[in-house]
Amino acid sequence: MEDHVTRALVGLDEYRILDAYEDGIGVLVVTVEVPRAEAPCPHCGTFSGRVKQRSLQRIRDGLSFERPTVLVWRKRRFRCDTPGCVQSFTESTAQVPRRARLTTRLRGAIGRAGKTRSTAQVAAAFGVGWATAWRTIAAAATAQIAARPPSAPARLGLDETTFRRPQHFATGLVDLSTGRLWDLVEGRSKTVVVERLSRLDTAGLAAIGDVVIDPFAGYRAAVRELVPHARRTADRFHIVRLANAVVTDVRCRRQQEMTGHRGRKGDPFYRARRDLLRGRERLTDRQAARLETAFAADVTEQLWAAWIAKEGIRDLYRHADRAGAERFLDAWMTAFARCGIAELERLAATIGRWRSEILNYFDSRLTNGPTEGRNLIIKSVKRSGHGFRNFDNYRLRVLYRCS
Repeated sequence: MEDHVTRALVGLDEYRILDAYEDGIGVLVVTVEVPRAEAPCPHCGTFSGRVKQRSLQRIRDGLSFERPTVLVWRKRRFRCDTPGCVQSFTESTAQVPRRARLTTRLRGAIGRAGKTRSTAQVAAAFGVGWATAWRTIAAAATAQIAARPPSAPARLGLDETTFRRPQHFATGLVDLSTGRLWDLVEGRSKTVVVERLSRLDTAGLAAIGDVVIDPFAGYRAAVRELVPHARRTADRFHIVRLANAVVTDVRCRRQQEMTGHRGRKGDPFYRARRDLLRGRERLTDRQAARLETAFAADVTEQLWAAWIAKEGIRDLYRHADRAGAERFLDAWMTAFARCGIAELERLAATIGRWRSEILNYFDSRLTNGPTEGRNLIIKSVKRSGHGFRNFDNYRLRVLYRCS
């Protein structure tokens, strides 16, 4: 086979192919040399063609037709004739820099593969050690993260995910305009958010115009302290989820009061547990019938009141303007603030504390939807690695995957 055809198949334009064979374990071994007669001295730049000695160097290369590849380079050491310079130097190429044990293209392939796959999977696929694969992936991730703009997004979303169990959280900061994860910090508190935002200069803090958060006082306090000018919006999904949680709490309590045990298969409350959390406009006739049976079983009508309160919160977000939403929310709070049902009174108190942030939604129309989307990717990174113990490595992998 002609040499240029072989080089095209293997993808080694800088080298001359001398030999190629497959060893007994499925590795393609390619013997190569550099065809040029001279090489520049790395210290003074003078070209030399005086060969001092030859040696064989084994370099791990990428996959060739799905086979791991090893280059055996017949490498030359040249003498440098420049007075006062080094006595000798070895040749190098763009694919194999000095002291390299992996080709440049293999490092690039490992770095790209590590964006979506675990380090162990990448190491096994390319036939390198775990530590080698991780160093390569970490270098690629660091380079890509460093290329991102350092300025804070104008629309910022805050939400937490679980880093390690039990109760080890990480807070994600997401650019709501692009859906890109801006940063990930360890913990879920006012302190960690303040510490991260404090690294921004005055102009960077002034650029933040909107912040969307879940109903967590720590996030609100951090935003209020560092960017008091920013409009704080309580995430719509989390507010509706609070109302759903109240319906579940009332159902479970009334189940215990009426039967003395948890819900069982034939209990009306248990049969309707999912129907209670569905929007009324999405109920089928069968689901609506189960709801009616559950409401009829509760003579105190507390379950019905909790369901009405939940649907009221959903109706709140159907208003087209802030003024109408404000009137509706005030009427809702008046109805349930002293209704005699402890769970609903607590919900009304929470809604009252977050009233301003809830109503800001009707001005900004922002939600943490992009943030929740990033959270799904963060969880997939954690699953692919079967969990992480080192937060710095975890943060690097997450930012690389979400960049």
